[in-house]
Amino acid sequence: ILVTGGAGYVGSTFIRDALADDYRIRCLDLLVNGGQSIVGFLNHPNFEFVHGDTRDKKTIEKCLEGVDYIVHLAAIVGDKPCQAAPRSAYQINFVGLKTLAELSKKAKVKKFVLASTCSNYGISDPKTFATEKSKLNPVSLYAETKIDCERFLKTISDDRFAGVSLR
Repeated sequence: ILVTGGAGYVGSTFIRDALADDYRIRCLDLLVNGGQSIVGFLNHPNFEFVHGDTRDKKTIEKCLEGVDYIVHLAAIVGDKPCQAAPRSAYQINFVGLKTLAELSKKAKVKKFVLASTCSNYGISDPKTFATEKSKLNPVSLYAETKIDCERFLKTISDDRFAGVSLR
């Protein structure tokens, strides 16, 4: 399993649980927020760390060798961080996903899981639960990039490459 953004909170938690279940994990991360969360995995025999960027095709191609599944968590997360660096947010959140997904399909990865966001629904009535069929109403760049990612992943999915978006 390739986990992008694996040094973040969700990624490191996923990696811990996957290693406990005896999965082999390759973690790709830029370490923008440091790597303290994955230090405990560095000597694990089923863990490999790659310092790199999801927009770098050569790094991605190397990371995809022997990979069956991807858990894509790498992103600039949240409204304020995306407002602070809009160009980087678009590049990392959407262009990174697009590059990774296209190369994953070419490498015959079986399943690609994207961590999306409930921010895609925007501000809604607190008495009404959102579902996958609820209208998307992005009110931030963060949500817009995640919607673009979901739509792109859906367009390249087929019976040999399964793209799944989780909100």
